[in-house]
Amino acid sequence: LSEQDTHSYCADDGLPALREALTNKLKIENGLVQSAVMVTSGSNQAYTNVVLSLLDEGDTAIVFRPYYFNHMMALQMVGATIEIASVHDDLQPDIPALHKRLTSTSEAPVKMVTICNPGNPTGVMLPAQTLQQVAAMCRESGTWLLVDNAYEYFSYEPQGHPGHSCVEGEHILNTFSFSKSYGMMGWRIRYLAYPPALAEQLFKAQDTIPICPPVMSQKAALGALTSGASWVKEKVNSLTANKQLLRTTIVDCLGPDSVLGGSGAIYYMVKLPRTRDGSLVDDFAVVEWLAGQYKVCVIPGSACGFKGHIRVCYSNLTDDKCNEAATRLRSGLEALVRGEGPP
Repeated sequence: LSEQDTHSYCADDGLPALREALTNKLKIENGLVQSAVMVTSGSNQAYTNVVLSLLDEGDTAIVFRPYYFNHMMALQMVGATIEIASVHDDLQPDIPALHKRLTSTSEAPVKMVTICNPGNPTGVMLPAQTLQQVAAMCRESGTWLLVDNAYEYFSYEPQGHPGHSCVEGEHILNTFSFSKSYGMMGWRIRYLAYPPALAEQLFKAQDTIPICPPVMSQKAALGALTSGASWVKEKVNSLTANKQLLRTTIVDCLGPDSVLGGSGAIYYMVKLPRTRDGSLVDDFAVVEWLAGQYKVCVIPGSACGFKGHIRVCYSNLTDDKCNEAATRLRSGLEALVRGEGPP
């Protein structure tokens, strides 16, 4: 606070010292050697910058179901034509279906594809080969690819899952987050790695919305970087017990086929039991019922285009709080299976 520049504007794309540190991090940890860096005021602002820079009203943009709802809202704000790409039962992208759509000559060309790695809300990490296939298809079809890497450090290799990987190219933009990696949600700081040719358009959006990210937040982010990935991975590894506890709770109540995800990020997608007539349950009603009756909070899958599911998070809880949450969730799910759920 005593430093005068903390209270002033800085360069639109962030403090030079922070951008230099991030450029080095991207090269060493992510293998991104050609991308320029822009620091933004949180993840949604980074994505909004991209959408405003690349899309005009009516342009076709693809997201995968279940999608991150803030991505959907940003695309809706610019009037994009939004298409939902299919996924397999394990929530991995349907590569042949995506290729067919990108190469279609009877439909409007796709301007942009958005994918999360690992997924929010899916909790699914993409194998490097899958990401490379998507990148190659987008390059061949002249389509922009935006990869959201907010949960890059939340990988679980010791449990047999793939590690996080990145792709780079003249058609690829990558976003990263301090909110998730360093638990700095309230500081609203994120960064975008992008092809240098897009700088002029991205700067227009940046200067119009925040002018520049908060300088104090940037200085805090620079300090966080000194702790490095090893500090973050230590914290991620501490989630193992909570992760297993909630999986066991859900499987005990709903069966092993009810749990999706778990290979990345901090989420499970949970398939709710169907109604007596075989239709999908109203997941919004279930979420309200669980919160009201059992004091446990989850996210409705319908908010992500995935009706009949809920998203369960296993982070941000101490061990005792997670045990209590698991007990409450178990009581609610058992009641749901008995047919005692919301009307």
